[in-house]
Amino acid sequence: DSRINYFGRLSYNYKETYLAQIALRRDGSLRFSKESGRWGTFPSVLVGWRVSNENFWKKNLNFINYFKLRASWGQMGNDAVNPFQYLTSYGFGTGMTFGSNKLYESSLVQSGMPNPNITWEVANVYNAGFESFFFNNKLEFNAEVFYQKRNDILVKRNASVPAFTGMILPDENFGIVESKGFETILGYADKAGSFSYSVSGNLAFARNKIIEYDEPARKVAWQVRTGHPIGAQLLYKAIGIFDNSADVAGYPHVSGARAGDIIIEDYDKNGKIDSDDQILFDKTSTPEISYGVSFSLNYKNWGLSGLVQGMGATWKRAEFINMGRDGNYYQYYADGRWTPDNITADKPRIFVRDEEYWRSTHLTDYDYNNRAFARMKNLQLAYSVPKNIAKAAWLKNAKVYITGQNLFLLYNSFEWKADPELGNLTNYPLMKVYSAGVQIEL
Repeated sequence: DSRINYFGRLSYNYKETYLAQIALRRDGSLRFSKESGRWGTFPSVLVGWRVSNENFWKKNLNFINYFKLRASWGQMGNDAVNPFQYLTSYGFGTGMTFGSNKLYESSLVQSGMPNPNITWEVANVYNAGFESFFFNNKLEFNAEVFYQKRNDILVKRNASVPAFTGMILPDENFGIVESKGFETILGYADKAGSFSYSVSGNLAFARNKIIEYDEPARKVAWQVRTGHPIGAQLLYKAIGIFDNSADVAGYPHVSGARAGDIIIEDYDKNGKIDSDDQILFDKTSTPEISYGVSFSLNYKNWGLSGLVQGMGATWKRAEFINMGRDGNYYQYYADGRWTPDNITADKPRIFVRDEEYWRSTHLTDYDYNNRAFARMKNLQLAYSVPKNIAKAAWLKNAKVYITGQNLFLLYNSFEWKADPELGNLTNYPLMKVYSAGVQIEL
């Protein structure tokens, strides 16, 4: 495997006011064939205008010390794919024995279908935004919007080719996905005598959508993945819990359903629960919103700084451990569950592992939990040793500090009240870390 890259850049700057930059990449990758797609050319253009340098701005808007508009367009290439898919490849098979001596001979089998036309995946990225400082550079406000369209995404057409063909398909350049969003930063810093402080917050939003995707023909329009986010899943919609047998009889249900089971919505209103009632659940494990707040407080030789980190709605499915005869229940499932004495519950009855339809053949959105959170990620208290004391110890500078990481959650939307950052509830928990140290400069 090998890659070679040529790239260059041309920049223009006139009086720190009118700015431009043009860049060009020429990339070659042995992961693609020489004849069809080994080389890719990827240009980019960036322009900027520092409006605050203009005379009309200085006369009328001088409280805004700095203001720059900027926009860019660029292409990026991706070759993150298994190499040499343009070649016919072979591997050793099981083999067999021959003759009276039962001599074993291994076999050679074709291990995949070649695609001689495979080439670079291309992303077109558009950005526009501004940077600004107000009130003698005390207030900072920056904002940016972006749009990205990825073409020729390298994916397999497994949905279009029946499994009975036995073919292992190569990647092909046909997928298209678009993403769009914004990011903004707002910060303020000031000083009063021996006290100084600064606080800065950032907020980002990003949403993606599939434009072209290989999937089998769908009987119903609401199951087509095109137009939905990457990672959207087909699930049945849970709309409650059957109170009693009369409820079960009065609404379409899965064969064998009983009181205390999850009610599945008859989405197509045809009087029965079947695969057409599945809908695409757009809430994925990738959060659309992320944010953070950093701050710093300083008084004479003392300093306190910290970082709050958070994410918006990120949906993950509860792990299906062996609850029932083979293991303990999570308390979340046990508290407030349906029982003969609590028939108006909003949680299903007791169950054993995945024997119930709503935990096996008819998965619903019931077990998906919102894990949005805000966490005090870092906090540090520091004391800078006075210069005269440090000098007496033959030091230029010295600082003593205490730091904490992953200290506590300021907000946790996870109903189970477990750590929302755990990928799996059975994983080792995220640890709090406390440390103390001395930083010296000789």
